[in-house]
Amino acid sequence: MHHLVDRLTPHQVRRLRLLVTRDEEDAQAAEALPPRPTEEQAVPAGLLALIGAVNGPEDLAERHDDYIRERMRERFGDQA
Repeated sequence: MHHLVDRLTPHQVRRLRLLVTRDEEDAQAAEALPPRPTEEQAVPAGLLALIGAVNGPEDLAERHDDYIRERMRERFGDQA
């Protein structure tokens, strides 16, 4: 179930939560859950700062090792 819910869009998750809270038996389990985080709590401020600080090519995540090797070669030659 966790994998399924992780693949849902936020809109689909809200609809699913509504369905669960309307069912008497499931509603008891839903009430035991911790409260939903506010928007400010959902994403740590440090993460937002980090995301805004990353500048690079669009494929940086996929090719970061290649970019690091390239920079090392530029700085230290073929020994890196």
